Amino acid sequence: MAQFSINEITKDNPNRWFYVMNGEGEEGLVVFGYAGDQGVTQVVTGQPTINAFLTEDELELFVNKDVDIDNYYKTAVESESEKFQAPSVKYPQEPPEMEE
Repeated sequence: MAQFSINEITKDNPNRWFYVMNGEGEEGLVVFGYAGDQGVTQVVTGQPTINAFLTEDELELFVNKDVDIDNYYKTAVESESEKFQAPSVKYPQEPPEMEE
């Protein structure tokens, strides 16, 4: 798993999936998700450590292991947790149904 601990994700960084923590376990999880398209967006959180990953799979494995809760990542994404920075490639959100 290619993980890098940095303090920001620049526009040129190919590792677009990130995890920010400020403590241990679920309580220490600040935010995680997608940094946006390479060459377009960057992430600066003010936190001392951002863990950056090349793929969403790598991020999901890290999140689940770090918070020590099986399927935490998937549950957080599908429940639209405020800690998840959308979008997800693996668990896309269904658009709301249109009323006729």
